[in-house]
Amino acid sequence: MSNFFHLPTIPPPPLLYSLYAGDLHPNVTELELHLLFSIAGPVHNVHLAKHHFSGKSLRHAFINFYFPYYAAAALCRFNHFELRGRPIRVMWVQRDPFLRKNGTGNLFVKNLDSSVDDRKLEKVFAVFGMVLSCKIARYDDGKSKGFGFVHFCSEDSALDALSALNGSVLHGKTLTVAKFITRSERKEPQFTNVYVKHLDKDFTDSSLKEVFSKYGKITSAIIMKDAEGKSRGFGFVNFESHENAVNAIEALNAAEIGTKKWFVGKAMMKAEREAFLRRSHKKQEPKISNLFVRNLSTFVTENDLKQMFGAFGNVTFVKVIRFKNGVSKGIAYICFSKPEEAKKAMAFLNGHFYNGKYMYVSLALQKEEYDKQLKALLALRFRALVAYNVPNVQNMEDKKVQKDDPTEASSCDDDLGGFVLVDKSPSESEWDMCTSALV
Repeated sequence: MSNFFHLPTIPPPPLLYSLYAGDLHPNVTELELHLLFSIAGPVHNVHLAKHHFSGKSLRHAFINFYFPYYAAAALCRFNHFELRGRPIRVMWVQRDPFLRKNGTGNLFVKNLDSSVDDRKLEKVFAVFGMVLSCKIARYDDGKSKGFGFVHFCSEDSALDALSALNGSVLHGKTLTVAKFITRSERKEPQFTNVYVKHLDKDFTDSSLKEVFSKYGKITSAIIMKDAEGKSRGFGFVNFESHENAVNAIEALNAAEIGTKKWFVGKAMMKAEREAFLRRSHKKQEPKISNLFVRNLSTFVTENDLKQMFGAFGNVTFVKVIRFKNGVSKGIAYICFSKPEEAKKAMAFLNGHFYNGKYMYVSLALQKEEYDKQLKALLALRFRALVAYNVPNVQNMEDKKVQKDDPTEASSCDDDLGGFVLVDKSPSESEWDMCTSALV
């Protein structure tokens, strides 16, 4: 038991009570986390972060304790604990965004042997100072990617570890240890391999090489073919230099060659392509200042909600939706002056127990924005079906999504001034499913 309570220095208030748990299995629930961390001591509450469009777990959570020593005990006991077959990462919550993101005391470690796990890596680095977080990057199946990150409490400890361990051997492999570079500081990675699609069926490897050779020396040019030797309509061209590859992309992307307009871009591995698509989708998410609240007690009034949500920012409008007889429908619409305020309120109050009920809080979309997203999703689905040669798919193009009876449309939409629930919009998984077939 002495090792159990051999604790690192407890951070000063207000960090005493809150822990961050990351790298969670996507199916882990708040109840599971509550039961697990309650082993260390009484838990005040657990908040599992979820995607505000799809409702999918973001694979991290916040656990709040009544007393700091229970939180410290939980940190020691459950950091690297295996939950649903995956080691979780537990650390004190750092509420200062600058300290979270500036990379101070953070190291990047690569060339790790597959047998090295988070716990072993932390043990090696903890000799040089207090480790706040230690994480090995993994594939979806849990296998190590061969690199990881170690975050020290102080920059001095990180520098000591870097000078001592860079070039050292761990489990038969020579480690490379370097200072972590934030995404904004990183240089754009160079590439030489170019992807081209929408090629005419009679286009050959030599034709492809002839077109691209105008922009620099080529090491290879190949058109992908099916089992019968016929062109699949796309190929790859590899240049000797990054600059030549960039010039070719700038000149030939969207160029009409033959009977088609080409797409030319950087050739990406599957994991890189999926990450790019997720980032692109994230950038397209609208900034929303409006919230829907559901599952309210019928006794809750506009004043109650304004007082509660007003703690997170400037509430400009509150409306409880009611039946014709004046009884609340248990749903409400709330407007903030800023999107950040709305997201903060949703993060804290979604699932909050109030007046005998657990509230459900989600973002709201303008009907026009919802229709735009829905049309985009349907177009992607259609293209995906065409890509996979689904029979009779052309007959689906003219079908429109309509309500069976427009007269039976929910009166809630009218009451809310042209807004719809954001959780009815295309989910992140649906976007990923559709776009994965198109690249």
